[in-house]
Amino acid sequence: MNRIGFLFGLTVSILLAQSDPYQAFLAYMNEPGGKIMEIEFSQEQYGERYESSGTFFYFGEKQYMFDAADQRISYNNGIITTINKSQKQVIHDQAVPGEVTIFDVLTGEGESIQTGEPIIEKGMFRIPFTLLEWEMKGVIRVVPVTGEPREVILSSGEDDEIRIRVSSSEPANGKSVTEIDLDTFEIIDLRE
Repeated sequence: MNRIGFLFGLTVSILLAQSDPYQAFLAYMNEPGGKIMEIEFSQEQYGERYESSGTFFYFGEKQYMFDAADQRISYNNGIITTINKSQKQVIHDQAVPGEVTIFDVLTGEGESIQTGEPIIEKGMFRIPFTLLEWEMKGVIRVVPVTGEPREVILSSGEDDEIRIRVSSSEPANGKSVTEIDLDTFEIIDLRE
């Protein structure tokens, strides 16, 4: 029993002694070449619940995409493109300056993110954070040492929560996103 206690204590000491878990998370996300993650996305707001699962492609803080069976949402240098696959519709829009999304948290974008003291919980680092400008709080759970994200939760109250669970993650290694033939899609441009 003494050895188990010693090994547990040693493991905890090593984990706590490592560099800032949030910085490890940012380093993981911003490795050259990008990341591809399989995620489950859920949002609960005003008693309504929306769930989706798909692939999150991260190519840098200004370029990422979420691709699901029914839609594709991409962000490229401030331009948001939403492709509704079932209704054959494409909407181009411009990001609102200062607006923060759950994907910004996952990619480490935004200077208004203030992190709290990380703790070890169920073998993961649990990093609390606050989005200062939006009065929203959340948690990022990452794998110790690597910083690989496993879950991001963002909430602004009891009835408003966004949750991303990461089931797998791998380097993008030059992989590209499958093109969608948009010839028969209605195009709506909301950019000013």
